[in-house]
Amino acid sequence: MILRNFMKHGNLQNLFAVGIVVIIFVLSPSLASAQKSKRNIVLLVSDDHSPDLGAYGNSVIQTPNLDALATDGVTFTNAYATTASCSASRSVILSGLQNHRNGQYGHYHDFHRFLTWDHIKTLPVMLREGGYRTARAGKFHVGSEETYSFDIILPSPERSSVIMAEGISDFINVKDERPFFLYFATNDPHRGARRREDGTIAGLDDVNTPDDFGNLSEGARNLENISYNPADVIVPDFLPDTPMTRIELAAYYQAVSRMDKGFGKVIELLKKAGKYDDTLIIYMSDHGIAFPGAKTTTYDAGLNAPLIVRHPDSVKRGGQNDAMISWVDITPTILNFAGITE
Repeated sequence: MILRNFMKHGNLQNLFAVGIVVIIFVLSPSLASAQKSKRNIVLLVSDDHSPDLGAYGNSVIQTPNLDALATDGVTFTNAYATTASCSASRSVILSGLQNHRNGQYGHYHDFHRFLTWDHIKTLPVMLREGGYRTARAGKFHVGSEETYSFDIILPSPERSSVIMAEGISDFINVKDERPFFLYFATNDPHRGARRREDGTIAGLDDVNTPDDFGNLSEGARNLENISYNPADVIVPDFLPDTPMTRIELAAYYQAVSRMDKGFGKVIELLKKAGKYDDTLIIYMSDHGIAFPGAKTTTYDAGLNAPLIVRHPDSVKRGGQNDAMISWVDITPTILNFAGITE
């Protein structure tokens, strides 16, 4: 375990190199405080999101809720997925093991059928055995159900993360002395379809129809969406600055803002329930943006992703940390916070 190695060697510099556990134990008043009682854990995971947030310096995109979380936590600037593909990355996030260790090398769904090995004990299973009640909402995309077993599966509208968030209320408010672990994963801002304004799907040969990033799906239509002018978006240096690129980036920005509203609703409900101040909240994406030179590649744009951590006991609030972080660090860090050492 990371904590065990830290206590043995007592070297903070080495601890920074291995993961975000440094935030949990260094920014807390004391290690004893972090483990004096089991507190709640919320893991927020988006789909195909690069560090495109106000908190990361993007002056155009509107993400007030995640920006507020960053102000109340720590923003990591050098956080990296192990794999720039959804299922494989999520298996690492929820197991703490690289893909060659957990057996899930690719997509779980459809004809791919990659599965994590049955003998692997995953994060939700270890937390349940450690006294937590567990629930998941939204995109799952790993297998099998038994290997990544949660107590409760909450309603998960395809693109309506706000409605999905409303479904967590009963779970977080139930009268139960046990702490909870909530895994809340949106489909936004994943690509949606090459969908025309009339709702019909364009064929792959229709190169003039941009992807809608879910903005025209039924779930998204029912929300008050924030739209963007393609002329205003910030084109990253690995993409060509063309009209089509800007149109798709504007659609991606809209999906990010919709996602931000859903996460904001989760935080609002935690505060309303009186749980926010006693909850570890981690926001991250499975990997980078779904554009050429990013997702499914090992370039920085494919693996570098946002990571915001809000610890209930942190002395310092806000600011950035440039420690090198890997998604393989997430499970052991959460287990250390929960006081689970085996």
